[in-house]
Amino acid sequence: MDRNSYIGLGLIFVILIGYFYINKPNDAELAVQKRYADSIQNVKVLAEKKAELDKIKKEQEKDSLKKVLLTDTNALKGKFGGFAAQAIGEEKVTVLENADIKISLSNKGGRIQQVELKQYKTDARKPVLMLDEKYSENYILFTNKNLEVKSDEFFWEPVNQTSNSVSFRLSNGPDSYIEHIYSIPEKGYNVTHRIATKGMNGQLESAKGIRYVMSTDINLQEREIEEEKKKTTFYFKYAEETADYIGETKNEKQDLENATEWVSFKQQFFNSTIISKTPFLKSSSITTDNAKANSNVKHLSANLILPVKVGAEQDIELSYFFGPNQYELLKEQKNGLDKIIPLGWGIFGWMNRFMIIPIFNFLKTYLSNYGIIILLLTLIIKTLLLPLVFKSYKSTAKMRLLKPEMDEIKEKYKDDMQTQQMENLKLYKKAGVNPLGGCLPMLLQMPILIAVFQFVPSAFEFRQEAFLWADDLSIYDSIWTFGKLPIIDSIYGDHVSLFTLLMTISTLIYTKMNNELTAGMNEQMKYISYIMPILFLGFFNKYAAALTYYYFLSNVVTFTQQWAIRKFVDENKLKSQIHEAKNRKEDDKKSAFQKRLEEMAKTRNELQSVRKKK
Repeated sequence: MDRNSYIGLGLIFVILIGYFYINKPNDAELAVQKRYADSIQNVKVLAEKKAELDKIKKEQEKDSLKKVLLTDTNALKGKFGGFAAQAIGEEKVTVLENADIKISLSNKGGRIQQVELKQYKTDARKPVLMLDEKYSENYILFTNKNLEVKSDEFFWEPVNQTSNSVSFRLSNGPDSYIEHIYSIPEKGYNVTHRIATKGMNGQLESAKGIRYVMSTDINLQEREIEEEKKKTTFYFKYAEETADYIGETKNEKQDLENATEWVSFKQQFFNSTIISKTPFLKSSSITTDNAKANSNVKHLSANLILPVKVGAEQDIELSYFFGPNQYELLKEQKNGLDKIIPLGWGIFGWMNRFMIIPIFNFLKTYLSNYGIIILLLTLIIKTLLLPLVFKSYKSTAKMRLLKPEMDEIKEKYKDDMQTQQMENLKLYKKAGVNPLGGCLPMLLQMPILIAVFQFVPSAFEFRQEAFLWADDLSIYDSIWTFGKLPIIDSIYGDHVSLFTLLMTISTLIYTKMNNELTAGMNEQMKYISYIMPILFLGFFNKYAAALTYYYFLSNVVTFTQQWAIRKFVDENKLKSQIHEAKNRKEDDKKSAFQKRLEEMAKTRNELQSVRKKK
């Protein structure tokens, strides 16, 4: 390093020293900074002191209640009757668990406090909690002495505890009590719950029943909160009827108009369902609302009425299902719970239940890669549809061969559309060509396309399953998230889904091929046929990657089938068949459809002639 370098470094050092000296805070600024730091510290200290005071206050209230129990038993008995002895106590939690679920039960109310699904994680890789500290549950009983007994006001005594069951007892005096009995199987997602009484026959007000009140903020389990909101709502089933639901896109209170067998807190991929052996009374209600916290999905609450036997001991049997929305699993419940999975109505639901789901279940028995399963599912479905595709292609090819003659008719009667139609119908009849032959086979494929559209986004099996660049087939496969932009976000989204892009490109190619094969399509229709795939690009960009991957594969298989069919179909032979049909003696017997078309064209032609004369 030479002398100039040393001089340069020295000057830089001097400049830095001068900069920090000139810009150092003065005494007034230092005082402001100190006051700011002190105020922050004071706020922290005050918050800690408040929390400590609140804790002391709660302890004092508890001690005060204990003193009341010791000094003024009559006051407690006036409020709680024979249940007063268990109005104070300490909360303790009992845990029951098997291979699939872990249930925490609190003696404060003798109720379910938390439910964890052990086999699954949220998108953030946290435990899936169906119920947690946000969940409130209360059983309200009414006695014939005008006493309102709320279960959460008492500390129930745990009794008869085993590895898979526990009972919580609320005593009403010697040999008189209410009992909540919970049990779980060795595996699975079901919980049984019995509400039994002893020594209380005739003491409960039967007209009011037992009011079962619960509410919770639904936790976000998946990546997209807006998408999960659209799939979260109440489902319910009236006795002897199919399941019904509150619309996902609206908040409302639904009064249950008939006896109800079960009520389900349904989420996108999970559900918490309460089932009553004796249906809930029709004065029950369920309500959906916005979540109390922005980080949660929705707020669901239910007010269900359990019937009470007149003048007898009570033995009410409830059961719960806390688990995934997996079709086969819900079907095993044998109570219609599988209807919470939206498989489509009518023929679309039928296609899913009796064709697509059985094929899908067969494939997943032998394969674990769901990308390969979708590929094989596509191949099987397209193979089943191959006869229709073949018939459609042949009909389209015949129409294409007739196009020169159709163009001649068009030119000859260019100012007379009705005559054009009449002549075209005669040409079709002579050539033995059905003008709808290319359309009808394609229309018959639509139920399958719509059935897949319903099934794939709802299939629990795709949840958190990765394939190629998609880390989760149940949501879109973003290869670039560019952020929310005005207008673009509402139309297209904030990301690029590669499977959707491939689907759109393949659809455009298929449209181009189809337009080239289709005879007589006007330019306007061709233009519209190219616009639709572009519009679908924005629509499908937010859909599950499994769905757009399936549609992309479906297009690719269709290309391959059409290429193979073109190799096997001899157009010269088709020309010969058309020529023979034209020279064959015309059959006087016309189909009813053909007659109607000709009559309609003739009537329009006559009306047009009358108008011209006028």
